Amino acid sequence: MSTELRGSSQKIRQLDEKDRRILNILGENARAKLTVIARQVQLSIDSTKKRIEKLEKDGVIAKYTIQPNPDKYGLSLGIHIYIKLMNVTKDRYDEFISTMKKNPRIIDLMSMLGDYDVYIVLLAKDTIELDKMKIEIKQKFSDIIADWKEVLVTQIYKLEEYRF
Repeated sequence: MSTELRGSSQKIRQLDEKDRRILNILGENARAKLTVIARQVQLSIDSTKKRIEKLEKDGVIAKYTIQPNPDKYGLSLGIHIYIKLMNVTKDRYDEFISTMKKNPRIIDLMSMLGDYDVYIVLLAKDTIELDKMKIEIKQKFSDIIADWKEVLVTQIYKLEEYRF
C-alpha cells in the first residue's frame, strides 16, 4: 500500500457488508481459516475465497501481518517522537528518512502536516539504550532538526485496529 497522498482520481473500491465482515475477521486474525470466515459471513467457501482474492487484487488488503508484543522480547519502552525540521534539502531529507527506515527499533515513521514534520515510534529496552539512540539521531541530523518532542507510552489500550 502506498503511503503517498493520492489525488481524487484514484479508483475507490466500494465495500459491501460481506466485504466489511471479511475484513474485520481478517483484522482480528489474519490466519483465520477460509471455512470459518465463510461460515461467519454466510457465504460459500468459494465465494468467500473469490471476495478475498478481489480485495487483495484491488489493494484493499495490502498485506497480512502480526502484532508482536515488544514487552515479551525485552523492548518495554515505547517513545513517540515528533520532529520539526529546518533548512532541509531534498538530499538531506532523503538521507534522514532512509536512516530512520533502516533502524530496526523505529517501528513507525510518518511524514506529517502541522506543527511537526516527522513522527516516529521508537522501541528501547531501557532508558540507557533510549538515550543512546536519541543522541545518535540528534547528532547525525543536528543541522536539520529544529525541534524534538517526545512522549513516553505508559499503557496501550488500543493499537492499530481498523474496523469496517
